[in-house]
Amino acid sequence: MRTLTAARAALALACSLALALPGADAVAAVAVAQAAVTRGNELLATGDYAAAHVAFNEALEADPSSVEAHLGRARAYYGMGEYARARLEFEAVLGYDPAVVAPDLQTLDAIYDGIAEDYAAGRTWSPFYYAETGIGNYCQNSSKSTDIFGGAGEYDTFLPIRTGGGWSAPLTERHSFNGTLDYRFRWYDDKNRRNDSDLRWNLNLSRPVDDDNLRFGMRGRTSYRGDGQYRNDWGAFATYSIGFGASDRLAMTGEFRERRYPSGPLRSRTRDIAELTALWTHSLANGKTSLSLGGSFAEEWATQERIDGDASIWSVRSSLNHAFSDSLDAFFFLEYWEEGYEEERPDFSTDPNLLVQRSDDLVYAGGGLIWSFAPGWTLRPAFEYDWENSNIPALAYSNTEVWVTVRKSF
Repeated sequence: MRTLTAARAALALACSLALALPGADAVAAVAVAQAAVTRGNELLATGDYAAAHVAFNEALEADPSSVEAHLGRARAYYGMGEYARARLEFEAVLGYDPAVVAPDLQTLDAIYDGIAEDYAAGRTWSPFYYAETGIGNYCQNSSKSTDIFGGAGEYDTFLPIRTGGGWSAPLTERHSFNGTLDYRFRWYDDKNRRNDSDLRWNLNLSRPVDDDNLRFGMRGRTSYRGDGQYRNDWGAFATYSIGFGASDRLAMTGEFRERRYPSGPLRSRTRDIAELTALWTHSLANGKTSLSLGGSFAEEWATQERIDGDASIWSVRSSLNHAFSDSLDAFFFLEYWEEGYEEERPDFSTDPNLLVQRSDDLVYAGGGLIWSFAPGWTLRPAFEYDWENSNIPALAYSNTEVWVTVRKSF
């Protein structure tokens, strides 16, 4: 009996140790991964990106969630000029919004590469900065509203100014704290048109899960609406992106945010928004091209008696980025949005038989080139076309903008 009791005690102790301590196989796998990462970093330093890619693959086979290995493999893709695959691999660890930081492949990849280099060197703080300015032209296109009020064909020169930056800081071997801050100002030559001011921020925690990535945090935006009025957006979001090999990634995001207007004539537009978004990105043309397709669905709840009431919104979107060379990029995007409102509007007709529920169809399209003409310097010609149609003619709107800016990255 004593022998049996002792055996049970020994078995219980062994199970406890097995649960408390990492297994021998896990420890060995981490050691193998670290050795492969060290070899990969040495190969990166010599410019042998293909061999480095093989080494980082070995590291990830041993430890699929290794931050160093994912960043190293991304840097190998970047060094080989496979910018689309580099972005997908970087985003197994990091994640910045291209619409905020940069829409093209090489600018964002260069930011990611700098952060990865700092991480490999053991630096605990990796910042980046940029400043941009230039000149542009705005044109109001013909629409149902211009048929009523006039103004079609009006042109206005504007001067855009943009500055911002961000950072990434490792918190543990698996987690990083990331943030961005982006400010944009647009001065119009026409004194009757308000100048635009926009500040966007994002704070998030990120960690890899094998080839996937989990990111969650808060983000917001403050926009000037004229006459001393500002719109403030802020909310919480979570994104889970799934890696499907070297050429595909699916990102799914859920967000709840408030859009608040201050007291005054715009106050009634205040609303709460819940939104689900899915975006699939595919690398093609040997990593030179990135194709993204996605969509979203959102519900809006009017919290200040908006005249249109609550709304349901859905969208589809696509973007295409291509690197012609190490110094020339092109990008294009196309979006379609449909917005349906619940309440009939009483402000366009006093006849109850003519009251309508507002329904809008929105199309946004644009693109541009990015030419890197010196280290840290890029020339950026771009255009955007907006078409906003509504079953209430007075709310229809369309414009075309073209601009050229110069950006300095630090």
